[in-house]
Amino acid sequence: MSWFRKSPPSPPTDLFGNPLSKGQPFVLNKWQKRQAALLYHWTSMAYLEGLLGLIDTLIKGADVTLELAKLQDRDALLTNDRWGVRDTSANWSTRVYPALEDFRKSTIEDIALRATDFYGRTGANQCAHMFGEHSSLWMSAEEEEQFSKQLDTICSYALKLDYVVSPNRTLDDYSFSEEWQENIALFPRLPKFKVHTDIEAESGKLPTKTGVYVPQDDPLGALQFGWTGNKDGRLAECVTFNALGQRMVQDIGREALWGDGTKIATFAVAARKRGEKIDVGAFEPNDDTVPRWAPVVLSGNSFTKRPCKWYFVELVEDEYDDETEEEASPQSEPQRLRCEAGQPCPQAGFWFTPAKTGSRRAFKQGETMPEVASGYGATIWQWDSSQV
Repeated sequence: MSWFRKSPPSPPTDLFGNPLSKGQPFVLNKWQKRQAALLYHWTSMAYLEGLLGLIDTLIKGADVTLELAKLQDRDALLTNDRWGVRDTSANWSTRVYPALEDFRKSTIEDIALRATDFYGRTGANQCAHMFGEHSSLWMSAEEEEQFSKQLDTICSYALKLDYVVSPNRTLDDYSFSEEWQENIALFPRLPKFKVHTDIEAESGKLPTKTGVYVPQDDPLGALQFGWTGNKDGRLAECVTFNALGQRMVQDIGREALWGDGTKIATFAVAARKRGEKIDVGAFEPNDDTVPRWAPVVLSGNSFTKRPCKWYFVELVEDEYDDETEEEASPQSEPQRLRCEAGQPCPQAGFWFTPAKTGSRRAFKQGETMPEVASGYGATIWQWDSSQV
């Protein structure tokens, strides 16, 4: 017996969680509209075609570098009795280059399959794995750095789509908030959406229509993308706030998530006094009480999953939600400065990265933001709200 048969379905609610009257339209709140905009952006044909363009550029650059290595006869200097041809361009060309071509071919196939509403993860991870497993000593330091940066850019780009179409959807409110900060420039005006309460879906089942879905009874639950072309398109469980997360929303306010580290740290202190157990993971024991780390640590303790019913969210082409965009303007919600490693610092002052505890330091405008070694993932530097 399914979860939905054990208890009657909850009635649809408005953005404040109040039951909707019969015939009353379902209106997305500001955060739901942002999530829908991101999901439709990452799953668009234009986004997939953009990935193909990045791959083509990478392959062209590899072609030029391989040809230069051949003209300079670099392999003659790299072949030896101990390692054989391991470090040569010939070995790289035989082992790694085909992975680039396979990545390109699979992306072309993904573009063709969109006509049948088939979605799947990209070949970015496999391609990056092949590059990491094989020697690139035949390249100069500058050539290797350039290739690695290009590949990292492609993998970061592809990862957005991979997260959305993974069978195990894990994007939560914190993830969407971080992505919105990084991509807000792409949405000077929010698209207009229409919720179809007559098109329903259930967790664990294929939807009847490809697109974005919103939880029927949970205004804090993260939206999902579902599709009809293959079994992975089934809607997963809803990722929503657990009891701790709901108290955090209530105590500090929806607008303060996830940008106000001071309020979140204050909440963490109060939660500890109440006896709440907060898992800080790889961070220091009390990092959840430090404003610059509190949002990251608390995000790992604030969510749960549950099955639910969903409504289809239509993207209305070439129409915009100007009223919501006005609500989302910087006047009502300050935007946080962020900068990827390897890019010039956009503003002089103190910055930190969640990739490393104790990373806070001052940078000059234009100074290259460094990469830090960690298991956290990509190095993203964030502007510290405290500049003292």
